[in-house]
Amino acid sequence: MADHGRAAQHVAGHRTAGHPVILEENEMSDRTDPQDGVRAAVEAYVAAVSAADPEAVRAAFRADAYMWGYLGDQLVSAPIEAFCEVVAADTDADAWVPAYTYTVRSVEVSGDVAVAVLDERGYQGHDFTNHFSLVREDGEWRIAGKTFFRRDAA
Repeated sequence: MADHGRAAQHVAGHRTAGHPVILEENEMSDRTDPQDGVRAAVEAYVAAVSAADPEAVRAAFRADAYMWGYLGDQLVSAPIEAFCEVVAADTDADAWVPAYTYTVRSVEVSGDVAVAVLDERGYQGHDFTNHFSLVREDGEWRIAGKTFFRRDAA
């Protein structure tokens, strides 16, 4: 987890060795750790898929988002709407959700773009690693692209 004090010092531009950071009133919004916003966007994705809620999935992604990945040997390349259709067609969420677990393995932010890695165990009975590209627009983080790999055997 990031050292919020150092992040605030760096973001605000008031780094002084061994001294507390004093933020001007107009700099208070800069204290928000962008990693927290990215993590919240990934958590929104997790909540949406575990609720089998295609509308919430759409809200987690940019409308022009795309996905690529492997289901076994099959390469999938499709607009994110195709994934929303998979989520909408899930009529057996009660069977897999109790065993579903996930870990946000990493988050890296560069200005208004970010990448995050999400490991899932038991999503619809399978294990996945997802690499998300995110962008912040109008202060809100959304997933712009999803690249995934199903780790378990078909």
